[in-house]
Amino acid sequence: MSTTIPGLSGIANAQNDLTDIPVPDPVAEKAAMNVHDGAAVNLFAADPDIAKPIQMNFDSTGGLWIASSEIYPQIRPGEVANDKIIVLRDTDGDGVCDSRKVFADGLLIPTGVLPDGPHAAYIVDSTRLLYMQDTDHDGRADKSTVVLSGFGTEDTHHLVHTLRFGPDGCLYFNQSIYIHSHIDTPDGSRHLDGGGIWRFRPSTNELEVFCKGFINPWGHSFDSAGESFVTDGAFFEGINYTFPDAVFATSPGATRWLSGLNPGSPKHCGLEILSGDHIPPDWSGSLVTSDFRSHRVCRFTLKPSASGYLSRQQPEIITTPHVAFRPIDARMGPDGALYVADWYNPIIQHGEVDFRDDRRDRTHGRIWRVSFPDRPLDHWPDFAAASLEELRDMLSDSSLATAQFARQEIWKRAQQDPDNVLAAVRTWTDLDDSSNERSWLYEAIPGATFEDIWGQLQGVDAKQPKFQRTALRSAWRTRLRWPAGSQQRQQIESFVLAQAASPIAANRLEAVVSAGQLDSETAFAAVLSATQHDIDDPLDFAIWQSLRAIDTRFADQQSGQSILASMDWTNRPAQLAFAVSAIATPASAETALSMIESGNVDQAAIEALLPAVAAAGNAQQLGRAARTLLVDRDVRTIAPLMPLIDRTNTDKTAPAGIGEVLATIVSGPGDLTDAPAWATAVATMVKTWKIGELESTIESAIPTAADSQLRSQLIEALSALDSPSSIQAVNELAGSDDPATRLAAIRSIAQRRPGAAIGHVVRMLATGPAAEQEMTADLIAQMISRKGVSDALAAAINKVSLDPDVARKLSRRVQSAGGSEALMAAITASGKLEQATWKLTPELVSRITDKVRSHGSAAKGEQIYRQSSLQCVACHAIGTAGGLVGPNLISIGGSAQIDYIIESLIDPSAKLKEGYTTLSLLSDEGQLINGIVIGRDEDAVRMRLADGKEVQIDADSIELEKPGKSLMPAGLVDPLSESDLVDLVAFLSALGRSAEFTVSAEPMVRSFETLVYTPEANRRLNRTSTDTVAGGDPAMQWRSVTTTVNGTLPMSDLDQFQQHRQTPPTSFIRFPVNLQADGNVQIDFPRIGETSTQQAAASDADSPKEGEFPNETGPPEGIEAWVDGRPTPTWNLKSLALAAGDHVIVLSIDLSKHPGPLAIRMNGDAAP
Repeated sequence: MSTTIPGLSGIANAQNDLTDIPVPDPVAEKAAMNVHDGAAVNLFAADPDIAKPIQMNFDSTGGLWIASSEIYPQIRPGEVANDKIIVLRDTDGDGVCDSRKVFADGLLIPTGVLPDGPHAAYIVDSTRLLYMQDTDHDGRADKSTVVLSGFGTEDTHHLVHTLRFGPDGCLYFNQSIYIHSHIDTPDGSRHLDGGGIWRFRPSTNELEVFCKGFINPWGHSFDSAGESFVTDGAFFEGINYTFPDAVFATSPGATRWLSGLNPGSPKHCGLEILSGDHIPPDWSGSLVTSDFRSHRVCRFTLKPSASGYLSRQQPEIITTPHVAFRPIDARMGPDGALYVADWYNPIIQHGEVDFRDDRRDRTHGRIWRVSFPDRPLDHWPDFAAASLEELRDMLSDSSLATAQFARQEIWKRAQQDPDNVLAAVRTWTDLDDSSNERSWLYEAIPGATFEDIWGQLQGVDAKQPKFQRTALRSAWRTRLRWPAGSQQRQQIESFVLAQAASPIAANRLEAVVSAGQLDSETAFAAVLSATQHDIDDPLDFAIWQSLRAIDTRFADQQSGQSILASMDWTNRPAQLAFAVSAIATPASAETALSMIESGNVDQAAIEALLPAVAAAGNAQQLGRAARTLLVDRDVRTIAPLMPLIDRTNTDKTAPAGIGEVLATIVSGPGDLTDAPAWATAVATMVKTWKIGELESTIESAIPTAADSQLRSQLIEALSALDSPSSIQAVNELAGSDDPATRLAAIRSIAQRRPGAAIGHVVRMLATGPAAEQEMTADLIAQMISRKGVSDALAAAINKVSLDPDVARKLSRRVQSAGGSEALMAAITASGKLEQATWKLTPELVSRITDKVRSHGSAAKGEQIYRQSSLQCVACHAIGTAGGLVGPNLISIGGSAQIDYIIESLIDPSAKLKEGYTTLSLLSDEGQLINGIVIGRDEDAVRMRLADGKEVQIDADSIELEKPGKSLMPAGLVDPLSESDLVDLVAFLSALGRSAEFTVSAEPMVRSFETLVYTPEANRRLNRTSTDTVAGGDPAMQWRSVTTTVNGTLPMSDLDQFQQHRQTPPTSFIRFPVNLQADGNVQIDFPRIGETSTQQAAASDADSPKEGEFPNETGPPEGIEAWVDGRPTPTWNLKSLALAAGDHVIVLSIDLSKHPGPLAIRMNGDAAP
């Protein structure tokens, strides 16, 4: 299991100084638990009966099998491997284990166990998947068979793990990011680099990769329809919905991947789906997983949405402040109760705390049982003694476990007598064919005929919608029983591919995924047919992936020719553009480019096709596209050309021959000064594509430019040419008496030749007006990305004196850009900042720690955290709100000690969080680039920079790379007083630990944009109406703003407008709403933070049910709303019918009527 802790840079080591180690007493641990109303917890088993439970699964007789490792995370020199598989039983039904057997020992870190009946089990033993049997039924394994071997072992908490049987007769198991597995099978070698899920059919030894990606996916469960859901113990996206060939984050070489259903959620371990009659009915179908860092057992609900799902977190089942409670797995028991495996350890680090640290607990562990005393327990059948007809009836049991064990018993009997079992299955008229049970049995039993499979497939429309997708999947897999080209296989393939045009989005997704495994034009056309319907995120990914896969296989067979060249695209430019964008090769771009060049398409078709050609084409193709626009279509504005500009800015590919084309169109400076829009377009093209043929024309147009903005654009274009004459001309302009011209020239020099700009920028920094100093600080931050510039700047800055405030601003910008120590020292000395710098010493850490514990104010600390000058919110998220540059801080207080929070704030590069280590690249142009790698393949590196922007760097352009420093700049907290620092640390240490500073499960909207006050925006409001704000007026500028941890948005964070003297001050906010399918959204305005008296006065008499928000009222007085630009009565927000796609809700807030914080909750078919 993952053992890396989230938090600030350096918090990965946050437990090194943990000294408050609790006595390992289960009674005290239980007493500290807060349990959901109606539920009760009892201790089912504990040490010495078990130690360090890693994974657990029940067998068909109710035995609980535990994979136990006291050796983890690493065997000591000379130590004998003796990890165990333990079987626990409750023989008298009192909810407490009273029988223990050691099934197997002598194992080395067994990370998974899955019983196959009461006398055998699949067991992961490091690099091997074993099948161990107890042939004499004495409780101990006496026979061991290696089923598969060759799994990677690079990291012990990433070994193969999480064994589960699927309803299809297959064994599924996971592996994690640092593992590289190469498995030899009868069908050839199978490979999986990095994380993913394997699918293995024991009856045939077929092995395949089910899906790829994830960091540490220690949770996988199947719902009643056979859908797969996964949790990741090292990523922040909660529940993940996965399907065949799905790709998730970190899959090696992936350029695109799917997202989880709960972005910003803490990392979770283990996964179980609640079912049966003992569980409260409104909990049935909920997913249970554990946030083991913050000592919580969590519950999520699911709801189908288009081709995917919506997930919402509900109130926790268990929370506790006990630092050693580490829930890591959960399973439904034979009595209908929920069983939770507690790893029990105050230390959860794997690589960050020494493997042999004495505080690392190796002997304890617990299994907790969560039941509902007011509800009867479930009955557990005797599967082995049941008749086939009784087993058939169990397939529809409300307990998923009962249904699964009934399937497994039927599989076992089919192995012994397949003909009679199949005959019985065929005649089961009482088996509900609206589900998939018969389909799964035919898939699991090798003797099923084509007529069996085809009959199920033809009846797919009669199945419940949730079963249709997995019925198609089952038939698709079963088609492989017949040879390629056979009538049976073709018939199944044709049926499934036709579902790509189904009105049911889930069926379209399944058909698209299936088609992606073929290589024919028919399959390609089927995938494209899905684009004629609404496309949500999972379907969009699947279409993209399948189009690429089919074209790649086709091109391999056809000497590199794209499949597009052989297809008819008449009247289908939008589909062609979709295909080219997905395939993204010059061969695919050629088909679209030929259509553009033909002259037989309208402007709408060109607008669809050109971005695809620009993204996929080579330089020659981009040149042809540019010529067509400029010459054949007489384009004279920049907008139509922007796809070509964007491509060059992305990877430097410029249109071939563009200089000759423009030289024939632009005859002199008059062509530019008389047409400002055309001049802007030409300046942009010259700057981006280095069109030297127009140098003299650009230089001559600068003095006569219509305004300073155009003059600046022309200067930038001239500077970009980098010829001796253009360099001389721009240097002369840097001495201009006109401030705008001078600043534009200096900025251009700084961007192109930073060494030559040092004298100019340092002079402006030291003596210029405030506006110039602000701009100069930004320029310096850009300049230091070039090799050698930092040292030269340091030397120049050492010769001047800087205002302390200017020096602080410059210091923050330089630090964020990865500035050198010499430059930082020069800024500190020049601005006399030495005494304003925090020095990390043991004495300081001790003093701050004591003050945090004695009187630190987390409430005041949150206000400090939200200060824009610190940039905390811009870089870090807390849950779903905030930036992506640094780790999510949602549960940092539950995993990090105070002293390490202090260290990470003052010296953020001391220790870097796993996954947030930075890379420093030197390009072949001498540019230094510092950031976090978010994707990498043989062609390029994708990085996230300190400002949150993502860039792609060509692998061929990288001259040098080395580990970088933290993107969190040192000295960021230097301006804080000691009391402010104490409060900030108090806030961070409370996150996820204190109830007041724990992100609630309520679906609150936490990220907004607020309208920025500008004179032009205010003028527009004065002359028009507030409707202008929601109408997309370009004068309206917006900035991001987030709620506090409790979900409220302080009005003090918003800019204020006053439309007229007699009107009250007003603020505006907006937030997006995304629906994957047509649906309904409910917007509520809960009152958070009111006193109980205020709440009681406003709430309805009836107590709210679970899922309802307490104290629900109409929107606060003084709120007006617009939905997609249309004025909308606020009471209509309670139930909004919206079409699939993106929507925007804008609110105006009358601050005279609503001066306090605002909370907004979003329910229904969209997630906030």
